[in-house]
Amino acid sequence: MPRPPQSDRPWRPPRPIGRLLSPFLPVAEITRGDWWVVFTLWIVGTLIGWSQGQASALLPFTRSDLGLSEGEMSLVLAIARLASLAAIGFGVYADRRGRRRPLLVAIVVLLVAGLASSLVTTGAGYAITQSFARIGGVASGTLAVILMAETISPRIRAYAIGILGAAGSLGAGFSVMGLPLVEVVPGGWRTVHALPVVGLVLIPVLWRILPQESSRHQGKPVSWELVHDEARRRLVLVSVIGFPWAAFTAVALAFTTERLIEDLAFGAGAAALLSLGGGTLGGAGFFVGGRLADGWGRRPTTILAFGLTIVGGLALFRVSSVGPLLGAIFLSAFGSFMAVPAAGSHRAELFGGKVRALANMVTTYVGTVGSAGGLLLGSLVIDDIGLNSTLALLAVGVAVGMALTLALPETLGKPMEGEAGTPGGL
Repeated sequence: MPRPPQSDRPWRPPRPIGRLLSPFLPVAEITRGDWWVVFTLWIVGTLIGWSQGQASALLPFTRSDLGLSEGEMSLVLAIARLASLAAIGFGVYADRRGRRRPLLVAIVVLLVAGLASSLVTTGAGYAITQSFARIGGVASGTLAVILMAETISPRIRAYAIGILGAAGSLGAGFSVMGLPLVEVVPGGWRTVHALPVVGLVLIPVLWRILPQESSRHQGKPVSWELVHDEARRRLVLVSVIGFPWAAFTAVALAFTTERLIEDLAFGAGAAALLSLGGGTLGGAGFFVGGRLADGWGRRPTTILAFGLTIVGGLALFRVSSVGPLLGAIFLSAFGSFMAVPAAGSHRAELFGGKVRALANMVTTYVGTVGSAGGLLLGSLVIDDIGLNSTLALLAVGVAVGMALTLALPETLGKPMEGEAGTPGGL
């Protein structure tokens, strides 16, 4: 089995290409050892994104076969989101025993739950299996970011997390690309839904090649550490910032297709081209956001990303011609993807190693609740004040979160608390 290369010599692109791509390249050169870490976690991110994307991509087929109305299917998915609270247990274990084992266990839970989802015949059964899938998805996604943050060179930490985010989007793209198979393979959507389970063959390989952070924390239960004043303040701030952000993006995303097809009378094919075209171009945000977060700072990049998402999201529901629509979709996706490396690296660095996984699991779950809360708010007020006004109201919450981001310390250039040579951390 190949092992990580030991050479620390940096990889350099050819100079003409490097100059052309400089806005999308990291601020520091990536060593061959770093490339190994990125590659191994890229596999993880792609697998997670593929498995998580199945429920959304196959939703029309699943709902029809299970005999569920749109409202009933929405309830099923909401139950699954709320059940992801159990992912916090993975965070507690990871802070006590290391990241790699719970990460791989969470991936197995995600893949097996996806397989089980393809076998159920009732809405209740699908809700149960998708609850386990959501638990595994939240836990594995959060731990993958933490493991990347703790094992990659600090100068490219945000950029590497951006690559991990791009891997997740690539995996979700596999789910969309699998849609044509529904009509040609035996079993239809059920077979396609189960496909990511083939990733189980990679678990023994990943166990051998995944990086493992060196520190493991013994002693009193790590959850007690969160009662410390500064850690508690940071946890509350990050949660308050993430809640309205998740609510805004959830509502905007949920109504994008309806906006294109129902309001503007685009065909399904044209709507898909606009969404995929703008979203694909917006994928550059993963790399630009990583570069900016590593060079400019975590806080300003996060604030900029939030602002771009608001502008793009609001514009999408106000413009009507193809060019502006494509630009709005691009801007919204670009901002959303920029936030992944900036906020991901910031949140990993804000908490010491004793509580890092637990704190990040909590904030991830708050974001999940925020997305559900945004959709609930929409169901209550959209009919009265309209979608545009609802999004504007949610955007105010995001703007408040942008201001609150300034209350968090800037962590760029500072050692992650709890690492070797630094204090035990918050």
